[in-house]
Amino acid sequence: MKPLFVLLVFLLAPAYRAAAPHYAWHFPADDGAHPAYANEWWYFTGNLAGSGGHRYGFELTFFRISPAPGTALDHQLFFTHFAISDLSGRTYFAHERARRGDWRQAGVQLLPAGLRLWNENWQADFDASGPVRLQASWGGHALDLRLRAGARRLNGVGGYSQKGSLPGQASEYYSFPHIEVRGTVNQAAVTGLAWMDHEFASNQLAADQQGWDWMGLHLPGDDLMLFNLRDTNGARDPHSAGTLMPAAGTPQPLAAADFTMTPRRWWQGYPVSWRVIVPSRQLDVTVSAALDDQEFHAPASGVRYWEGAVTVSGRCGGKSCSGEGYLELTGYGLRFDLLGDSPAAHEPRERVGMPPRSRGRLKPIRFDRGGNAKAARLDNTQRSH
Repeated sequence: MKPLFVLLVFLLAPAYRAAAPHYAWHFPADDGAHPAYANEWWYFTGNLAGSGGHRYGFELTFFRISPAPGTALDHQLFFTHFAISDLSGRTYFAHERARRGDWRQAGVQLLPAGLRLWNENWQADFDASGPVRLQASWGGHALDLRLRAGARRLNGVGGYSQKGSLPGQASEYYSFPHIEVRGTVNQAAVTGLAWMDHEFASNQLAADQQGWDWMGLHLPGDDLMLFNLRDTNGARDPHSAGTLMPAAGTPQPLAAADFTMTPRRWWQGYPVSWRVIVPSRQLDVTVSAALDDQEFHAPASGVRYWEGAVTVSGRCGGKSCSGEGYLELTGYGLRFDLLGDSPAAHEPRERVGMPPRSRGRLKPIRFDRGGNAKAARLDNTQRSH
């Protein structure tokens, strides 16, 4: 009887929900949280311009982390990354905020007219059409942006984005690739375009995958998302993929064989310039960092990555073209691992500082064996000049 009892306990134990094909999307409800999955993010990036052509980039990303299967949403962990790239001023500011939901410091709140993502006074507001406002401020840096979102676009196959060969090595993934923006950055009036990705999953990367190179580009008549998965042996993973999103028309999934991404220039170990070719669209462009130093240090969530504004030049549809967007580079140095696949399994460990330019994994906020965060709140600020 004992082996049978152990088996029953194992089978009845809570487990994270895995991403699977044929997810039934229901909007606007699916703009909200999915607490049965281990992690989730709402990722905002944008390219903005002020008076006289002064250029900015920004990132405001809300992460939800479940420390153990079955944890209620208001007891989960919330990390937010806020960055402003002053591209004309050649400076970069970033701040990370880590909060616990059960301290009522952060969360995902359903409202009669929509949704609010919040981490203290940083927030993203949604109505039924999608995101409508972003607000964040810290250390003399601030943004307050009004958003007009275009259509939601499902990535992968019906929103199922396969990242590995095993079941569950995937995410449910859609984007708002074309969001018109008007507001202020550091009290300067700005306009421009933003991009929002929303993904939820429980175990995206395979053990032999090191990280990824992602880009979301605004091109004449099209928006383009590509991600290049890298294996630990340095090879390109065959699950690399993308989505071509015409302004008018149906999104076109791209498999690894449909495009190439080739590094052209490196900065501090990161490839910050790329040649991108999509033969089916007669697209051959160079994607280059608008500012090299856009590396985000995130000790609370345990990672360090490059996330920054880029410019695009080359040929689209066989004609000369230009554009802009954002580039994300992870796993350069140590394998990218946002808090690990099972946060509660980590031994308790305090946050510590890291030497400049160290790569990959930092010592993140840690949990006790019950899945409880050791600290209610952590903040980390960085500036580059």
